[in-house]
Amino acid sequence: MVGQQQILSRFLLAPSQQYDQNHQDRIRQHWEDTYRFKQAAVLIPLVHRENGLNVVLTRRAKHLKHHPGQIAFPGGRFEPTDEDLIATAIRETFEETNITCSRNDVHGCLSTLPTMSGYMVTPFIATIDSDYTPIADPNEVDCIFEAPLNHLLNPNNICQYEFLINGNNHSVYHIPFEDYSIWGATAQMIKLLSDQIWHDDL
Repeated sequence: MVGQQQILSRFLLAPSQQYDQNHQDRIRQHWEDTYRFKQAAVLIPLVHRENGLNVVLTRRAKHLKHHPGQIAFPGGRFEPTDEDLIATAIRETFEETNITCSRNDVHGCLSTLPTMSGYMVTPFIATIDSDYTPIADPNEVDCIFEAPLNHLLNPNNICQYEFLINGNNHSVYHIPFEDYSIWGATAQMIKLLSDQIWHDDL
């Protein structure tokens, strides 16, 4: 089991791990050939529970244009009124879930991740109040739930599938949890976090 201090201490320095490079290079090439990436940020909210840290996740509303019905971390597109991407993650998290977070609660970030929808997403790690009151914005979110961090970070729970698309192999990660199926960009972020936590420790 990964200790809470071990997890948080990993983000006092810049992240050491990288996403699947070949897959990300293909996405970057596609969008750089056609459009410019839009900046976005998500928050990975950690909450202290009796048995350890839990992660707050959302299920995106089914009517959304991008990634409808997928499990995601709260977050969204950078707006000109945002001071920086940390402000974006904090603002979007509150708008989508009613969860508040201060800049002092942000412990670090993972590497940016390009997505097929044309966003360059920066994930920020933060701890939040265990007494938060979740309120889902129906325009963005279908539901809000928690999953044990140790379950998500366990390499045995992270499945990898290879798909051949237009002659290129694409890696897709999948993490099952109860009735939820976590995949896509969210699963890639969790896989990177898992690699970073367990790297050189086992």
